[in-house]
Order: sequence, then structure tokens, then C-alpha cells
Amino acid sequence: MKNALARQICRVLIFCVAAVPFDACAGIVATDRVIAAAPAQAARDTLREFVRRGDMARELHRLGVSPGAALARVDAMTDAEVASVASRIDSMPAGGASVWAMLIALIVLELIIYFWVD
Repeated sequence: MKNALARQICRVLIFCVAAVPFDACAGIVATDRVIAAAPAQAARDTLREFVRRGDMARELHRLGVSPGAALARVDAMTDAEVASVASRIDSMPAGGASVWAMLIALIVLELIIYFWVD
């Protein structure tokens, strides 16, 4: 029984390999094209992450724009527009990744541990 099942599976696999055409195309991609596409994709990912944030989604909703529509607009932007907006987002002083805020939080945490732990 086991041998007959194995034979039948082998026949089906052989037929599939023989009958299904394998159309694979590969082309050489120049290194400069790959390098040029990487920063644009990173900037586009930065904008997508920014639009998906909870506070940004609430603000967009308050302004009457759905987050899905904003993501569609990000996808429709050119690489130059995305790079421009992403550079402005990275240079904004909104304390999300502030070194001083992180340092103060670390100091407060150390003080809490020092006074509350025996």
C-alpha cells in the first residue's frame, strides 16, 4: 500500500515537472541602480512609519484625511518629494528620539532604583 502510494505521488510529480513550463528570466542589474534605489526606499519607509503612528493617524483623522489615503499619497509621491519630506521629518525637534529626554529618563530610573531597592 505504501509503495503504491509513493509510486502514484512520484508519477504526479514527474508529470507536473514535465508539463508545467518554467519561465524564469534573470537580468543583470547595475550596482548604481540598486544603490540609488535604497535611499529612496528608506525615505519612503520613513514616511509610511510616520503616517502609521498613532498620534499622526489621530491628527490626520482630525483634519479629515484617512490614514489609508495618506499612505496612498505617499506611494504616489516621486522619489525627490519623498526625500524632501523625509529629511524635514528627520530634522524636526519633536522629542521622539531626543538624547536629553532619554538621559533624563535614565537618571530618573537610576534614582528610583537607588531609593526603592534595598
